[in-house]
Amino acid sequence: MRKRPQQRRAKVVVESILEGAQKCIAEYGIIHVTTPKIAEKSGVSVGSIYQYFENKEQIISELLLQKSEHLGQGLKQLVMTQSDVDIRDIITLSIAFGFATLKADHGFFIEILKNWHTYNDSEASEVLERHFFEVGMYVFNRYYQHWNFETLKHKSFVIINSTLFTMMRYASQSNFLIEEERLKHELSVMIMAYLGIDK
Repeated sequence: MRKRPQQRRAKVVVESILEGAQKCIAEYGIIHVTTPKIAEKSGVSVGSIYQYFENKEQIISELLLQKSEHLGQGLKQLVMTQSDVDIRDIITLSIAFGFATLKADHGFFIEILKNWHTYNDSEASEVLERHFFEVGMYVFNRYYQHWNFETLKHKSFVIINSTLFTMMRYASQSNFLIEEERLKHELSVMIMAYLGIDK
């Protein structure tokens, strides 16, 4: 961002800009979003937008950062409140949460995934990776206390990245020959097999 809003009124303006950007992405797709379109959807003048953002890319990056933080916190809350649940259920719930998030907000994340080459090195990507890694470490440390840190770290990395990649590919394409419910099931089976869990 060009500058961070400090006063309440400025924060409301920035939130309006971000909401307008999300509406534009849903309606036009990222490639066809422009700053004037964002201004129109948000009810904020183009001049006011440029007080806070240099261009549309910076607006989208800030929106993605907010949504990535929200996604990561939501997954943490989901997992950490399931204190007496079997790990099979944690896996199933986490995968379902991931698919629901991809489809939320008029498919915001799906549109981002279609253009992931632009955002895979972004601050938002780092935020997601950190949250997912923390969730993975928490879950595996809870259910696999006999594993050392290196094992926990490696298992978390493989499971998180293989699952995310598959979900991202599925969400950003429309010609897969597998239905969503079957894919959820297969991902759960894959993770459980990797962890040595009986189905």
